[in-house]
Amino acid sequence: VHQGQSITPIMASNISFLYLSEPDVIKVGLTFAEVVELCGQSLSEHGRKLVENPPKPGIHPQPDAFIHAMPAWLKESNLCGIKWVSGFPSNVPKRLPTVAGLIVLNDTTTGLPIAVMDGTYVTALRTAAVSGIGARYLARKDSEVLAIVGTGVQGKYNTLVLTHVLPSINKIQIFDKWQPSLDGYVKEMSAVYGDRIKIEVKQSFEEALVGADVIVTATGKLLETAFYAEWIKPGALVLPVHSGGYEKEIITKMDKVVSDDWAQFCSHAKSLYTLPDVPDAELGEVVIGKKPGRTNDQERIINFNMGLAIHDVIVGSKIVEKAKAKGLGQTLEFKDLGTPIPLPSIQ
Repeated sequence: VHQGQSITPIMASNISFLYLSEPDVIKVGLTFAEVVELCGQSLSEHGRKLVENPPKPGIHPQPDAFIHAMPAWLKESNLCGIKWVSGFPSNVPKRLPTVAGLIVLNDTTTGLPIAVMDGTYVTALRTAAVSGIGARYLARKDSEVLAIVGTGVQGKYNTLVLTHVLPSINKIQIFDKWQPSLDGYVKEMSAVYGDRIKIEVKQSFEEALVGADVIVTATGKLLETAFYAEWIKPGALVLPVHSGGYEKEIITKMDKVVSDDWAQFCSHAKSLYTLPDVPDAELGEVVIGKKPGRTNDQERIINFNMGLAIHDVIVGSKIVEKAKAKGLGQTLEFKDLGTPIPLPSIQ
């Protein structure tokens, strides 16, 4: 991560930036362990109030869809940028990505762009990585049963991270309404775990959640209630990848609520849930030890991580650093400093 440096590639006659396609971003080869470390750093800065990360504004071209703008500045790391990201669950049967995004990184001294890059893979990595950080502090250390509802990209990525953070997991209960997604999950995860972890396909939301120590709901936006507190066992950790789908009183029925950013969560969830004035903690406060995580084995904890742009910026910056070292991407001209901006014609 570039700290305290101006890295805008300003040359004698023009200004350029690095463009990284999705294949370029993937070729960088960033590991989940690296992403967890980077997101831990950004959460630490968030916990110490060393970031600007305003609640993300958005538009909603379809009833179950969104496109969000996500700016952020990390003061200590001296990084800034923005992600423009869409979520369209209706893309699944079209064989199109549900989530698609672009990240723009800027120089903190001049404001000029440093890089434009695919943000879809970064979003997938850092979303699951933050679930892993949440589990590290909020799940029971002896957790054995993982529930995955929604077996697409986030279902798989959360599985990989959570089984790494919680090596005691020996069974995964899965459910998805779309059979090809279920089949793909079983095939890929069985190849990863073999006989070490048992994968059970369930027939409903309830069957998947009952008895689970850690619950991940990665269904995309749900317009109706699908999950109820009575299905959640004592000592369980609940990790909603998206805010909707739970009963209105879910937060008041849990023993502890943790969010990555309370202001952002409230701006999106105030119409969905009965909210307390403040959460028990923000995740960054738990990471830096300012607030406690799990304090006993009976606590039912729900951890809403709505997604913070600080993670996209810090992970994207590391990818740019590694891409330059590997010679990946294309340098694109942004401005020609030698040519003055002309007056446009009237007609």
